[in-house]
Amino acid sequence: MTNGFICQNNPTGLAVVTHDGTHITYQQLLKDVHKSASFLFERELLFIVGANDYPTLLFYLAALECGAVPLILSADVDAQLLTNLINIYAPNKVLIGALPDSLSTQYEKCGQHAALSLFQQVNPRSLEVHPDLGFLAATSGSTGAPKLVRLSVENLVENAKSISQYLEIAQDDRAMASLPISYSYGLSIINSHLYAGGSIILSNRSILEPEYWQSIRDHQVTSFAGVPFHYEMLLRLRLERLNVPSLRKMTQAGGKLKPTYIKKIYNSCRDLGIKFWTMYGQTEASPRISYLAPEKTLDKLSSIGQAIPNGRLWVRNQEGEDISFTNQVGELVYEGPNVCLGYAESEQDLSLGDVNDKRLNTGDLARCDEDGYFFIEGRMSRFLKIYGNRISLDQVEKVVCAKGMECAAYGEDDHLWVSIVSENAEETENLKLEIAKILGLNSKAITCVETTDLPRMASGKVDYQCLKRAMQEA
Repeated sequence: MTNGFICQNNPTGLAVVTHDGTHITYQQLLKDVHKSASFLFERELLFIVGANDYPTLLFYLAALECGAVPLILSADVDAQLLTNLINIYAPNKVLIGALPDSLSTQYEKCGQHAALSLFQQVNPRSLEVHPDLGFLAATSGSTGAPKLVRLSVENLVENAKSISQYLEIAQDDRAMASLPISYSYGLSIINSHLYAGGSIILSNRSILEPEYWQSIRDHQVTSFAGVPFHYEMLLRLRLERLNVPSLRKMTQAGGKLKPTYIKKIYNSCRDLGIKFWTMYGQTEASPRISYLAPEKTLDKLSSIGQAIPNGRLWVRNQEGEDISFTNQVGELVYEGPNVCLGYAESEQDLSLGDVNDKRLNTGDLARCDEDGYFFIEGRMSRFLKIYGNRISLDQVEKVVCAKGMECAAYGEDDHLWVSIVSENAEETENLKLEIAKILGLNSKAITCVETTDLPRMASGKVDYQCLKRAMQEA
């Protein structure tokens, strides 16, 4: 395998179907990756600003092959945020559709690859990059933030290996690669299928487009992956009406799906002969941490399951003691070969080695039941202090969701904001009073606003930063 990813056991097998329907075998993929690698140098930093297209995929794989270090950013990343990142990290090369004008004096074009152009520094300078650093990832959907996750190629390969093992990915598996390649979940689908010798169908279409489902039928896709938002849409579309007989596997990650939704999805999948996995992960873990086997879905409803192969999960209290199997809530800790090297916030951090020693303090609050299954109870950072009271934002959202309404809770100390998907002002005001009563707060410390929709990032997660900015500007 090239850098552990591209399976070489099936050279004539289908590896990739591009967005225009071109079929690429593993043999051809290897040739194309090797050709793309000729444009790069070992230990240089490459920014890839692209979508789920073939050139983006090729240069990602090519960078891993030749020892360059890639960072993949969404094609619609804000120009100012991109400029900020480039000024902070000074990448040697940038693959992009069009370079922001503000960078035109720093970079010059050195190649064209379909709709993407490759640019290199006008005045090249060497970066001090640690020999173990193989990949950089944005810590969240806010890809302009300077904080990046530092990963090794080993991290990525080990996670792809574990995923392909528990999902039993085989050479006849075909995955719809429609989650953004710049999103760690989307990238892991690509990594795990290429590792196992399966195939991927590159797509930038939405599941709300009829053409998306037609593509699944045309290419006999066997595996679908989505975040909670996608599964909420699927419940509206009615999976059984979509006529996709080739589907055998469906996976969900990227956030917590409501238990009632999990039940409905599981039952629909069972009736159609589809296996449904719920999973949990973080970008810092390359990104999968745990999975819940389909046969345990209803028995352990809303559990994130157990650790992936070759990994270990446990819960610790404030004293650092292991309180797993006690059902007590503490911080969830993960250990495994897929844990990142650490973070980078500047060009100088690229020279750092492994500071995590294969251990990740997730920042999630969780409990572990007597059978060894883990349940997320909230986020350590998702708390506000209001009039001296510690308020869980996740708990606020649970209160509203229990009323059958969608919402997002956020704010700053001494004031709670709740955006509620509703057009009924009276209903929103009543809910505000109910939240205040449940939390034991003066209702003046709470602002509830109606909205037609919640802003979401490319991953489908609620964009809390966008909501907070709007709050601060109000």
